[in-house]
Amino acid sequence: MQLNIRFLKAAALAVSKEETRYYLKGVAVQADAKGAYLIATDGHRLLAFCQSRECYGGEPINIIIPADIVAGVKLNKHVEIAELTQESATHWRLDYVGTSVIFAPIDGTFPDWRRIIPKETDGKPAQFNPAYVGDFAKVTKALGQGQTAFAYNGDGPALVTFGDDIDGFGVLMPMRIKREIPTRAPAWATV
Repeated sequence: MQLNIRFLKAAALAVSKEETRYYLKGVAVQADAKGAYLIATDGHRLLAFCQSRECYGGEPINIIIPADIVAGVKLNKHVEIAELTQESATHWRLDYVGTSVIFAPIDGTFPDWRRIIPKETDGKPAQFNPAYVGDFAKVTKALGQGQTAFAYNGDGPALVTFGDDIDGFGVLMPMRIKREIPTRAPAWATV
């Protein structure tokens, strides 16, 4: 199966770093008759990319490529495709730009990522972790094109898009602020 290296690297920006959530410490590759997808989430944000609009024709795939394997993949401006092949019952091979890496996928079940995707958004503003907002700008940079846009959704997850030419999106969970948010600057700042 061919993988878009830009999608793979961009998705990796949402990989979890929590040891207890080991099954989120990689990029999921899911492919069947409905399509082929690259997905990563840390529970606060999610990135999902569709490999192609054509249906995937091979056997169903549902593996998680470890984050350290994805981190080692180098993007070449002339070659943006990697080849993913099953080597054995327990190992896979990733070939890209003259490099071949054999790895064991993460032994875990990736969560049902589709259940958190908002069907529509309401446009109500929300508060977001600024570091996560910045990470979505890094995603756009990793994709090499596009523009990050947030469809706000109040207390629900926001939908993040990267442009018309990018067949992917993000989801960002809002922060739960447990205090009154000031509506004006302090008096000393406006003197």
